[in-house]
Amino acid sequence: MKSMKSQIPGSESYKSNLNEAELAYFEALIINKKEEASKELEYLTNSLEEIRSADDDDTSSIDHHRSDMGSIEESVDLTNRLIQRNIKFIRELDRALERIKNGTYGICRATGEPIEKGRLEFAPHTRYSIAAKNSGLDKRAAVA
Repeated sequence: MKSMKSQIPGSESYKSNLNEAELAYFEALIINKKEEASKELEYLTNSLEEIRSADDDDTSSIDHHRSDMGSIEESVDLTNRLIQRNIKFIRELDRALERIKNGTYGICRATGEPIEKGRLEFAPHTRYSIAAKNSGLDKRAAVA
């Protein structure tokens, strides 16, 4: 099936070439990934609270050894980075759901061509084809 290439007013994007069944499949896949990421985010947030709580308890009862304090700070830092990464991933999934709703899902933002279905299976939140990603067009499009 060829891309309809009908432009959305005020946008450089093209209409999706995926049929309704394919869009429903990818929508379900994205929703599932979002649920998993949300659960992971909740787990990480709880873990961070536990790390901080345990650190507060330790501070009041015994002296901290420098290496213990470093390990705790490293755990907090890593957990914070994972939380931020999950938040960003959930936003990307939300944007993909929005593209499904507005009819632009599966179209490369850099080239206007359809994104390979295998790539969408692997990374259903992607906005760029493999060719655009490999040639660096995804970085240029993000800056523009």
